[in-house]
Amino acid sequence: MYPSYARIKAFDESHTKFASKYSLYLYREQGKDPIPDSENGYSKLDGIPVLFIPGNAGSYRQVRSIASQSSDIYFQQLIHQHNSNYKNLDFFTADFNEDFTAFHGRTILDQAEYLNEAIKFILELYSNNENPPTSVIIIGHSMGGIVSRVMITLPNYVNKSINTIITLSSPHAAAPLTFDGDILKIYSAIDRFWYAGFHNSTISHYSNIAKERLHDVSLISITGGNLDATLPADYTTLGFLVPSTNGFTVFTTGIPQVWTPIDHLAIVWCAQLRQKLARLLLEIVDYNKPSKTKNLEDRMNIFKQYLLTGFESNINNNNKYEESNLNLKLKLDSSLISREKKIRINKDSPPRKYYAFHLNKNEEEQFSLISSMSPTQSWKDISDEDEGFWSMLLCNNLEENDDDSDLIDYTTDKTTEYVALKCRDASTYYDGLIPQSHNSTNSLMDSSFGGNKLPFHGIKINPSILSENDVVLLITSTKFKNDDDFLLAELSDLNSSQFELGKDLSTLFKRGGADITLPLTKPLVCNIKIPSAWSSLLEYKLFIKNKINNNNNNQRGEFNTFIRQWIESPYESKWHINIKNNQPLSINLHGIAPYVPFKINKNYGLNLEIWSLPTNNDDSPMDIEIKIDLIKSLRLLVLRYRLAIVSICVSIILMVMLIQFNIFLTTNKFPNFLAVLTYINTGKRIMGIILILIILNPLVKIEFIKKFLNIIDPVVIQDVNEINISLDNEFKLNSFFLGLEENSLWYLSILFYLIGNSLVILTYTILIQIGKLIRIISKGITTSIGKIPHNRNHSHTQNHNINSNTNSNSYQSFNRRLIVSIVLLLLIPIYIPYQLVYVIGVVVQLINYLKSCQTSSNNLQRYQLSLLILMLWILPINIPIVIVFVHNISINWKTPFSSHHNILSILPILLLVERNSQLKRLSITSYTSNPIFKRIGLSLIGYFISYCLIYGSCHTFWLHHLFNILSCWLSILVISIDEDDESQSDEYTTKSDQSTGKSN
Repeated sequence: MYPSYARIKAFDESHTKFASKYSLYLYREQGKDPIPDSENGYSKLDGIPVLFIPGNAGSYRQVRSIASQSSDIYFQQLIHQHNSNYKNLDFFTADFNEDFTAFHGRTILDQAEYLNEAIKFILELYSNNENPPTSVIIIGHSMGGIVSRVMITLPNYVNKSINTIITLSSPHAAAPLTFDGDILKIYSAIDRFWYAGFHNSTISHYSNIAKERLHDVSLISITGGNLDATLPADYTTLGFLVPSTNGFTVFTTGIPQVWTPIDHLAIVWCAQLRQKLARLLLEIVDYNKPSKTKNLEDRMNIFKQYLLTGFESNINNNNKYEESNLNLKLKLDSSLISREKKIRINKDSPPRKYYAFHLNKNEEEQFSLISSMSPTQSWKDISDEDEGFWSMLLCNNLEENDDDSDLIDYTTDKTTEYVALKCRDASTYYDGLIPQSHNSTNSLMDSSFGGNKLPFHGIKINPSILSENDVVLLITSTKFKNDDDFLLAELSDLNSSQFELGKDLSTLFKRGGADITLPLTKPLVCNIKIPSAWSSLLEYKLFIKNKINNNNNNQRGEFNTFIRQWIESPYESKWHINIKNNQPLSINLHGIAPYVPFKINKNYGLNLEIWSLPTNNDDSPMDIEIKIDLIKSLRLLVLRYRLAIVSICVSIILMVMLIQFNIFLTTNKFPNFLAVLTYINTGKRIMGIILILIILNPLVKIEFIKKFLNIIDPVVIQDVNEINISLDNEFKLNSFFLGLEENSLWYLSILFYLIGNSLVILTYTILIQIGKLIRIISKGITTSIGKIPHNRNHSHTQNHNINSNTNSNSYQSFNRRLIVSIVLLLLIPIYIPYQLVYVIGVVVQLINYLKSCQTSSNNLQRYQLSLLILMLWILPINIPIVIVFVHNISINWKTPFSSHHNILSILPILLLVERNSQLKRLSITSYTSNPIFKRIGLSLIGYFISYCLIYGSCHTFWLHHLFNILSCWLSILVISIDEDDESQSDEYTTKSDQSTGKSN
């Protein structure tokens, strides 16, 4: 590629307030695209505008791969095109200075507002054209796809300026991070808007606006699957939000001639995918229309044709035929047509041009075909000299009263009997590409874009379509291009090709798993349904045993046995080629996942579609065995539960602190953190915890409990618009605890509890070792000072001076801290986010702990350590906002930070760490030992623990606010202790002085 980027400087502050931070560029492929100059500016733009939106920390330069490929294809094919509708694409892209949209909700809104103004400006660039465009095609990567959805909901959206959105690895179903409450509010708002735009919903007051803006919008979500280690691919689904008439989710593993998983960044430059996207974009344009794109129905058909396998049953049911192919009328010699159930055409078979499959409308029949040759729509032009072509017609018998004026007569003078048929050409509508499975191929890439092999072509037509016809007619060439060319077709009973195993998930957990034996007379295509395999959290291991008819054991091995693994929703297909005996296959899927909404009463479950050659008499039945691979399943948990780990660790720390404060307020002794953690995890206590963790998952799935938990959620109480959209009857969502729909996965809660304990112990150990190191260093310095000779006569005076200096330094230190605290508090409402002050608070608390390590007060040291551990585990919730703030400063964005300026969200925490820095020792007073004060504190910690477990994964940001509330109670605790310490210290000093006088 030869990229160049023309910055559009005219799009400045006069158009948008964000012009000082963001920029707009036009991509030009050097040597092909016309580049703007100083004289003509952008007047030469006459293509179709496309806007690329980068994702979290993404660059505007990421547009180059798809844009360059589109330009290459356009200029390569321009010579052969004489269609006025065929136009090049003008790619625009936004430079957001690598903003962190996944971290900060307000940044999403800023980008969306900016891009709406950018689209308005882009359309004005074409205003002098004879037929100016009224809309822009959107391509969004990662969070850029979410920004594109937000754009349509904003007040500054230009009506009908967006009708096509293609997103790459965009988290539509759930936010990738829940550390910022604004992000969750944005997700809730846009979900309501989009849902109202496609459904008769009562959950939104702006449904009329939504319907008007979205009725013609198509949204396609493309995701890379398990290779995406940045974002769970389950989050990219659209099934619960957008109907199939307006969009769908597709995995790259099923896109024809892509056939590979793709990681989060590579999805914008993967060679196979950008080839497909470039062709698709050029196909959906229509230059003669104001929108510059085809109508919604045609666009959706093109998306399905380019992105889906062609074997999806619900897609086949909705295929649209061209008008020119609806009324074909043929008169054929009956002797040329043989009634078939199976045909096998290769170089050794006798040449014949016509093959007919007579359909029985009273039976459920399925038609299957696979061929190495290409289908053609010009079936009537297939001559005896053509090589390697075939075509398929779906026909009905021509009735006597039908008009036969357009009848095409293929009979001759020698014809004694004929058949008259009215047909439609269906080859290209049902044709699906299949990766070549042969001894000469090593991987899926061999027959994908850029490979050295051609893919196979396949057809699978369901009974619902066949029942409308009388005959399936195949017309083939009588000559072959290559010796290996073949065509196999079969009409089979649907029941003989449908099998089911593993109805209950528990059977898959057994050592032997679930198994099934396919009959020796199995058809060309068999489908095995596994209803219990619908969880995204599990990986499965598949074995095929006994003889498989591959090239090495068949006289004419047209292809090796292969499997298409597929699920109905979303559209996810994976191909497994060159299947061998007893070779284990790893099967994973993206069905129902934690914290992701899904439709109720959908046909969930894994399907294995097995394509194999006809069997011989000496073959053995095929045995299929599937079971759960527990080891490989563990790696699937990491990405999906990375946020849950934070809340689980916080809950464990709080359980320890609950017991610590209970003992301290009763006995005046603050117990050791690790000792309490050990105490919790022994005896009946650990059994009780395990029981609660096991019961909690099925408990939060009960409908009335789920509704109750939604209502009492403080996030909902402070903003009623946050009520879970899953309360709608069409779909459901388990957003509580671990979000599990599978009761058989109860052990995951215990697993995460053990992981949480390990991480908390690791944190404790590191801090203890740091404390010991500081103590050793402190003792070394004290010992060194003690060895310095000094005059005893001046010792009393010197001690007095030291005490005076210490008091003076303490007073000055207090004043400095007070001034810094006041400055920070004053800056929060006008400039800095409170999360930055929290980070400073953690640093201060670390210093408090290190200072306490030098004292002899075990109570104080243990208290400071426990609080520090808790603050450290809440720190990840605040870090993303700090990163955004620092990033804005680094790019000289002078506008004050746009959110998180609530001073009350940090004031109690700041006061707590400040008071902790002044503590000399920890001891209860008459006030802190008050039963009411004790109950309030312990109840607050108990509620905090419950919230972490139930809501913590989806509303992680609220853990900071709960700690802020807990800090109010702790501040009262340490203030009362500090006052008592001072009085006790004064009394102790007086007594010491008196005893010193008596001694003298």
